[in-house]
Amino acid sequence: MYSTLRYKLESNGTTYENESLNASVFVDLITDLELHDFVVLQPSELVEGSMYLQAASLEEPGQMVVETRLQEGESGFKHYSYTTADTTKVIQWFLDYWGKQELPKLEDWQV
Repeated sequence: MYSTLRYKLESNGTTYENESLNASVFVDLITDLELHDFVVLQPSELVEGSMYLQAASLEEPGQMVVETRLQEGESGFKHYSYTTADTTKVIQWFLDYWGKQELPKLEDWQV
């Protein structure tokens, strides 16, 4: 299904290409997010309609926001966000997006 799918991961000025990605990169980057830090994972093709998955730290200690944008039609999109302190959940979402080409369940996310 995604035989040609490639990923680019960007975090605070550093870019990791497909060959450089592994689970420990996600764990390290997401676990060590500090204020105004971010991680953006972009697939070369839409993943379940998603253009990217990103996480960023918030001012409240330990809190982060995870966001994705789903394409709607030719030029439209719908933006989703989820605020959490659960780093393990965020890491799993990134690993599933990257490894299984699966989006998190978006029912509890803000539109």
